[in-house]
Amino acid sequence: MLPHPGLARINKILLFVILISIVLYFGREFFKLICFAGLLSMLMTPVSNKLENHRVSRVFSSLISVLTIVAVFSGVIMLLSVQIDDIGKELPLILLRYEEIKVDVQTWINDSLGASSQHLRVHASDAFGNAGIFLTEMVKNTIAFIGSLFLVLVFIFLFLMQRNKYENFVVMLYKEEKRNEAKDMIDKISNVAQHYLAGRLVAGLIMGILFLIGFLIIGLKNAVILSIIVAIMTIIPYVGALIGGLVPFFISIIDGSFNQSVWVIIIILVVNVIDHYFIEPYLVGGSVNISPFFTIFVLILGGLVWGISGIILFLPLSGILKIVFEKVEGLQPYGSLIGDHSDYSKPGNIWSKLKGMFSRRKKEE
Repeated sequence: MLPHPGLARINKILLFVILISIVLYFGREFFKLICFAGLLSMLMTPVSNKLENHRVSRVFSSLISVLTIVAVFSGVIMLLSVQIDDIGKELPLILLRYEEIKVDVQTWINDSLGASSQHLRVHASDAFGNAGIFLTEMVKNTIAFIGSLFLVLVFIFLFLMQRNKYENFVVMLYKEEKRNEAKDMIDKISNVAQHYLAGRLVAGLIMGILFLIGFLIIGLKNAVILSIIVAIMTIIPYVGALIGGLVPFFISIIDGSFNQSVWVIIIILVVNVIDHYFIEPYLVGGSVNISPFFTIFVLILGGLVWGISGIILFLPLSGILKIVFEKVEGLQPYGSLIGDHSDYSKPGNIWSKLKGMFSRRKKEE
């Protein structure tokens, strides 16, 4: 007969999980910065290593890596600002169209449901009265975002500068005969983070291009900025493209036509099918290897604990945690529990994945 796992041990695990959840919730602002910085520093570690192999000092290689991140973010922001300026020129016409749709909706509600359109106008006026409060909050949030972004960049620089120190600290926690396994665990964690983030970025770029092509074909106004918005939202696993697709859908309703709105829905669904069956399995799949149940569980938990940041961060962090479970003695059952044993592509170089997608298609033909 199998021995009982022990009620005391189960209670300790539950208490530990509850304690960690409380710490993560109340310290969420700090831990979010650390996690974003840690993952991005892992992504930029190969860049720093290549620069140092060409005799660039650690300080300059870390600084160049940080400036590369800044350049990418600045490029996206500049592109968005140019497109937003174009939208601003058309804003009066968009608002006029919005008012016409609002009046039509109010009339339909009044005729069909017996609701008073006057009652709706009162609420609308209250909403416009709170516009000042909304703008104040938006300014506060913008300042907080800039401050958080600056701290993340500082943490990335420090992580890259002293990455050997942190690796040696983890290795020194183990006995002499186990230190090679500890180094292997650290390498796997770094590879998982790099592959997941690189795969997510390339997948977002491909989906943004697909959305742009579709929006241009149907003649949707401001197709570039709408495609960028959807591409940025794809950083949220599984549901990001659908959430981001709501923006072009509502724009097509306000500033387009019914037929165009239908085509927008079709484009969103088609691109999501391509993402789930081609882009996700080949470019991102296999890097985290979390079972479908725990993937959904982790996304929900991340949203409850850290909001949007948790939805973005908890999936790669779970992949890292799975590797730790698999390597630490006594925790292997938990790694097997949350892991996915399906036959996905193994993590590897992202460019090899792209080549593999086309080579497979050629063989099938």
